[in-house]
Amino acid sequence: MKPTGRLRRILYLSVIAGLLPAVPASFAAPQSGTQTGPMPAHVHHHESGAAAAAGDEEKTPAGPSRIAIPDVVVTDQQGKKVRFYSDLVRGRTVAVNFIFTTCTTICPPLTANFARVQKTLLERGKTGVHFISVSVDPEGDTPEKMKSYAELFHAQPGWTFVTGTRSDLEQIWRAFSVNATVKQDHPAAVAIGNDAAHVWTYASGLASAVKLTAAVEAMLETKDGAAGAGARGATNQGSGPQ
Repeated sequence: MKPTGRLRRILYLSVIAGLLPAVPASFAAPQSGTQTGPMPAHVHHHESGAAAAAGDEEKTPAGPSRIAIPDVVVTDQQGKKVRFYSDLVRGRTVAVNFIFTTCTTICPPLTANFARVQKTLLERGKTGVHFISVSVDPEGDTPEKMKSYAELFHAQPGWTFVTGTRSDLEQIWRAFSVNATVKQDHPAAVAIGNDAAHVWTYASGLASAVKLTAAVEAMLETKDGAAGAGARGATNQGSGPQ
């Protein structure tokens, strides 16, 4: 998947704005003479650059009091059919975000942030976190495109990109209170959960990688029934197979 000049420019501006500490090596800074005017902003949550960062506290949902995660069948970036709850979430500490591969606003910074958090945790020897990126564009995001997107951001094992039918993905979106009726309007929130401890919280996917890493680490260390630092108490109920 070859990044466009516009996408490279957006990631470059994200770094300058302090949203991201790093981006994939395949993304270069704009060449001399390239215009770096205002980036397009979409309505609701799908905003760009500093505007999204400035408002991320207001746009991050309150901690869920209950999440009933559907066990629908989805397809990962390898083309393998998996059950969302049984195979990806059950018994694990997870971080879940929502993206689409043709997005040129918040999805590249969201994904690059996940990549930095995963890299940091692996460097610290913490392999118990599973990252999940859920498509909000089931018609456009084929497994092949999701695989190319994962490779673009150097996703390591333990990070699953999923797509599927709209009816199945809609059940996942609803479980996490994600409005993806219009794909550009999906939120920048990250759902962080410890399924074994039945605790979930939300964080801004556009927060600094340092803050997001701390939130994930706190959830990883959460004991059964007790929320970690920054995590709000919640009960997770994974549904049985559909």
